[in-house]
Amino acid sequence: MYFIKRLRKAALGIAGLFSVPFGKKVEKSLSKIIDDKATVYDEQIDKFYNETNIGGFTHRHFDGSHTPIQMWEKVKETLPNDTDLEEFKNYFLSLFKDLQTPMGIPLYNIDNKEAFDKFAAHMSEKFAVKKSWLLDIQSVNLSEIFGATLGVVALIFGWKKNEKEEFANLASSLILAGAVGANPILLIVSIVSWAKSFTKNKNKKAFKEGTIKGLLGMGSFIMTASLFASPLLGIIIGLVVLIVVKKQLNKIEVSEIYNWFRKQIKEHGKTLAAMGGVAGGAMMMGAI
Repeated sequence: MYFIKRLRKAALGIAGLFSVPFGKKVEKSLSKIIDDKATVYDEQIDKFYNETNIGGFTHRHFDGSHTPIQMWEKVKETLPNDTDLEEFKNYFLSLFKDLQTPMGIPLYNIDNKEAFDKFAAHMSEKFAVKKSWLLDIQSVNLSEIFGATLGVVALIFGWKKNEKEEFANLASSLILAGAVGANPILLIVSIVSWAKSFTKNKNKKAFKEGTIKGLLGMGSFIMTASLFASPLLGIIIGLVVLIVVKKQLNKIEVSEIYNWFRKQIKEHGKTLAAMGGVAGGAMMMGAI
């Protein structure tokens, strides 16, 4: 039990950390784990961009070369006489080089850049959703994989029949952290876990209270930590606010907050689902 509690705290801490400005600094510090000097395989992967410069620093989403499958195809066609072992080794080397950067690798290629740019402009104008977030939610990097893995393990160990409120707290906190931090793996897994647990849970009141406590707790930390120019100061004050919010939530009737939250989700559900870009958004709306 002690291990599970520590695991939950670690998962929440890492998820929250990478959802605030300080997390971006950490991601940059991880960008030189291994030597990123270009090999012939890297040059083949970046060939389209080097010849056209289409996409700029976001070219990985548009050049048809950087998704896991496309990268493997580029590696295979680089040299005619290399062995399968050499291709395999250099594929993972090139993959890791890109994963260690803040931009990471795209999960799929955007074939129509012009259409995407129009969509991004619309989302920015109407809903204040940044283009950088739309690209980030479609890609993963090393820190996001680590955070998602820790979150998945915490969710698996947290799946206890007599701990519904705690699990809802954990899942909803990770949902918010995954959405704000644009971690697609963590976001999808957390939404699916939360929705599945909701359908199986008979104690809806405890589950609802856990959900609201998780959203408000993680939300208070993220909002506070993001207000300060100094990332470290933001984290310290964010933690203080989080502690205060958690104490206050134990003194008020959470069901009233839940009812308000449910109303907002139903009114703006389509927008939220579009922003998330995942089917899980619809699942969450239906569960609520």
